[in-house]
Amino acid sequence: MLLLIRTGILFFFLQFSFIASAQPIARQKGDMLKLELEKKLNDTVRVLKLQELSLYYVKKVGELKVDMDSSYVFAREAELLSNKINFKRGKWMSYILYSQIYREGQNKEKGKKELDKAFAIAKKYKINWLEGEAYLELSDYYEFTTSGIKIRIQNIEKALHAFTKAGQKKKIADLLVYYGAHYYYLGKFKDALQKYNEAKKIYTAIGSTDLQNFYSQIFKTYSKLGLYQEAITYGHIAVKYGERNKDAFFMADDYNHLGYAYYNVENYELALECHKKAFELSLKVFPDNFNFYIANSIIKEMLKLKRPKEAKHFLDTELKSQKIKDDRDLIWYRISQIIVYDALGNLKLADKYCNEVMYLQEKNKKNLLQISSFEVNNTIISHLFKVKNYELGLKYQEINKNTSSKIKDINIIMNGYLMEFKLDSASGNYSSAITSLKNYHKIKDSLFNEVKSYQISNLEVKYQTENKDQNIQLLTKESALQKAKIKSDKVAKLIAGLVLFLVLIITGLIFRGYQNKKESNKKLEASKDRIEKKNKILQNVVQEKEWLLKEIHHRVKNNLQVVMSLLNTQSSFLKDESAVIAIKESQNRINSMSLIHQRLYQSEGLSCIKMPEYIKELISHLKDSYPVNYNFIVAVEDIEMHVSQAIPIGLILNEGITNAIKYAFPNGEKGTISVTLKHFENDYFRLEIADNGVGIEGEIDISKYNSLGMKLIEGLSRDLNGKFEIINADGLKIMITFVYDYAFNFK
Repeated sequence: MLLLIRTGILFFFLQFSFIASAQPIARQKGDMLKLELEKKLNDTVRVLKLQELSLYYVKKVGELKVDMDSSYVFAREAELLSNKINFKRGKWMSYILYSQIYREGQNKEKGKKELDKAFAIAKKYKINWLEGEAYLELSDYYEFTTSGIKIRIQNIEKALHAFTKAGQKKKIADLLVYYGAHYYYLGKFKDALQKYNEAKKIYTAIGSTDLQNFYSQIFKTYSKLGLYQEAITYGHIAVKYGERNKDAFFMADDYNHLGYAYYNVENYELALECHKKAFELSLKVFPDNFNFYIANSIIKEMLKLKRPKEAKHFLDTELKSQKIKDDRDLIWYRISQIIVYDALGNLKLADKYCNEVMYLQEKNKKNLLQISSFEVNNTIISHLFKVKNYELGLKYQEINKNTSSKIKDINIIMNGYLMEFKLDSASGNYSSAITSLKNYHKIKDSLFNEVKSYQISNLEVKYQTENKDQNIQLLTKESALQKAKIKSDKVAKLIAGLVLFLVLIITGLIFRGYQNKKESNKKLEASKDRIEKKNKILQNVVQEKEWLLKEIHHRVKNNLQVVMSLLNTQSSFLKDESAVIAIKESQNRINSMSLIHQRLYQSEGLSCIKMPEYIKELISHLKDSYPVNYNFIVAVEDIEMHVSQAIPIGLILNEGITNAIKYAFPNGEKGTISVTLKHFENDYFRLEIADNGVGIEGEIDISKYNSLGMKLIEGLSRDLNGKFEIINADGLKIMITFVYDYAFNFK
């Protein structure tokens, strides 16, 4: 029997996807069992089918009395038939079923009495499988509190011990997944993965194929560790199993969490696609539950993709058509409205809905889960930041800070510090803002180091496993050599019996040759081992240097981001427009360098930048920084450049494009700015920044221009050993011709 997923509280299921002792059996499975029971069946088979149908009703979504009554009827029929045919297993399993029925029906006292009967029989007759089922059922009598989980784990360990003695491998594997899920809830994600890996070995050994829930748990645990690429890999495996089983119940949850993983790696397009699938499935499986919650993720991703009109259309059509049943639905509907109207700049309407949400949240605070209140507060804080109500925003942030310590999610705690930094910076509390920013980067770096540590430990395990396999192969070869030697000795003895003198001479020669060969082989083996060890050491040194370089780029990027944040904070308090513009231009220059270090630590290479992607991202940032109405034409050759050339080029582009945006089109008319980076001739490349604006009147003399931007471009051109030119041609064109440094980019 499978370890299944509990859904007593469906919102908890979507938030944590925490497996417990039972999941809902598919409705079509329940209908199929009813049809099978109408046929003429063997009495033993009929008992098992009746008990399975009883389990179907007790584990249906919700805890309706009619379902508990139906479950009891089928369980009772199975018990009576078991007594009639003296089917002891069926009789004993009835006690477990009754316990589940009464417990789900909120009559735990009566359920405990039935469970005690199962324990008494298991102890009296030493029935290990029944003892395991009883301890597993007993674990569900305790809540998910710190003390409750401790007792649950103790019962799970006893159940594991009992099933191990019973030799039920499938049950052991399912229980290990259940065990790992408790560690997941406690925030001990590495311990959870250890239990999942133990379960995986058993599943592989017995050839189990029903593994959707198993891979789903691994997928969500990797997400919590911040290993999003690994999480996405396992998430797709879980979805693949779900599609094969046509199990919409779990598919909705898997697509929902897969969307979160893609969101965290900033692939908003795929995140949106996954959440749309989750939304469609949730309408079929839980039409009265999670539609408004999942819709909230869809709207966030549309806004991240710069599609506010599409988000507004989704809000006004798809979401508005859903029936609002209670205050919880209304809260999530209003949350979506706040996000959309904030994005559209309608702060007054967003403020109205925000006040309503604050009222509804206070009214229902006893009925909202911690994670639900946390996400609602995040939206409230974000809106209060936009309307500059920093004092109230900090109060809600303090509530979230207390909640995050209970949720045990390092990502939530980290983002909480980031929000504190923004609020304190905006309200002028710079000392507290700097402390919050330091805490944010401290946790971010610790998470980064923890992820890298986990990856390194995995590499070490892999290396040790491979080394062990090599040793086994060497031992096998040595064993084969020993067998060959024994066979050779037997032949020698036979020949010695026929021609003693001749055999003695031949045997002496053979033995001497064998000794020489053996000695030579030993030397070769020792030499081979030394070479392999040196190669391994060199590989480890190279890998360590690569990790250190990535860490350096990571830290440099973080420091540049801190500088940009501080400049941004400073600019909000400056009234001199020229000073604000100067700070903004400095931010753009820092960003052009920050983008390079960000790409270096996220990429395979450690010193080369893919120029097409970098230039497009830089232009995108500049477009977001200025209210432009221009068309950009980008023609960049598919080439990588060393950071020593990429940084000057990035700064030149920043200055040239900023200059065109500010001066080429003085009256706000439409125009075109083109950026070209292509091979020119021989080893030369040419960078061009051109516009079709007003240009510069008269003859251009570079030496007469004393602006900082022009001096920067001229100096950076010299750094590239390039030729700097400015031409009036239907606008202004800046050209830098430089030698491409192949030595740095040689692979």
